[in-house]
Amino acid sequence: MRPRGLEQDLGLLEPMPDAIVLCDSNGRIVYANRRVEGMTGYAPDQLVGRTVEMLVPDGLRAAHRKHRLEYQARPRPRHMGSVDHDFEVRRADGSTFFADVALGPFERAGGRYVIAVIRDITDRKDLEAALAHRALHDPLTGLANRTLFFDRLRQAMLNARRDRKQVGVVMLDVDQFKSVNDQYGHQVGDKVLRKAAERLSKGLRRTDTVARIGGDEFAWVLPAIGGRQAAAVMMAKLLRDVSGRYSVDGKPIQVTVSAGMAIFPDDGDDIDTLIRVADVELYADKRHAPISASRRGAVRR
Repeated sequence: MRPRGLEQDLGLLEPMPDAIVLCDSNGRIVYANRRVEGMTGYAPDQLVGRTVEMLVPDGLRAAHRKHRLEYQARPRPRHMGSVDHDFEVRRADGSTFFADVALGPFERAGGRYVIAVIRDITDRKDLEAALAHRALHDPLTGLANRTLFFDRLRQAMLNARRDRKQVGVVMLDVDQFKSVNDQYGHQVGDKVLRKAAERLSKGLRRTDTVARIGGDEFAWVLPAIGGRQAAAVMMAKLLRDVSGRYSVDGKPIQVTVSAGMAIFPDDGDDIDTLIRVADVELYADKRHAPISASRRGAVRR
C-alpha cells in the first residue's frame, strides 16, 4: 500500500517521458507512472503490490532478485548508461524490449524506497544494428563486404588450425561485365550484380560466406572442406547455378563467372598468399572464358 506522504511527490512523476517504478525495501512495487503502461502493457494497478521481477523475463528473474538484494543492502545512485550492458524488460504479453535503467535511493514518509527510471532503447538498438550491418555489408547486394570477408576468412583459418581442417578460398569475377554496363547502362549492370549475388548465395552451407569484394568481384570462404577434390566439385556445382541467362528489365543477358580457388593450408598459411594463389587461378580461368555461352565453371588445376 502506498504511504500517504508519497502522494504529492509521486504526482510530479506522472508527466515524465520515461517509465518510473517505485519499490519498497522488499522489492514490491508501490507506484508506477502512466508511461509504464504505455511501455509494458501493464496497468499500474496490475503492478502495485507485485515484486519488480514481474517486469523481468522469466529466465532472468533469479539473477535479478540476487542483484536487487545486493543493491538494497547498499543503495547508491546509478545513472543512465553507467553499466556495460542493456536490460531486458518483460511486457504484459510476454515479449521483451531492451532498456536503460537508472536507479536511486528514495526516502519519504519514514520509508526507504528505490526509484527506477526505465528508458526504452529499442530505436537505439535498431539504429546500432543497422549501422553495424552497413559497416560490414555491401550496400548494393547486401553481401558481406571486404572487411567482413577478411574477418570470416581469418576466423575460418584459426578454426582450421585448431581442428586440423582445410579452408577453400574462391575468388570470382563476372566475365565481360564492362560490356554489360556499356551496352545497357549502369542501372541494368547493378541489377545483374544483384541477381548474381543471389545466385552466389544459393547452395552455400550455413558456415560458408559469400562476399562482394568490389565492382564485379566476389569471393567465397568455404570452411572445413573435405580436401581439394571435394572443394572443386562443390565449387563447380555452385558455379553452374550462377552462370546462365539473366532476365533484367525484359532483356536477356548471358552471364558467366570465372573462378580461382586456393586451399588453406596447402596453398598458403597466410591470407595474402591464399588470395594471390586464388587470383592466379581466376585469371587463368578467365583467359578461357567465352564471351557468350554458359560454362561449367570448374577451376583448372
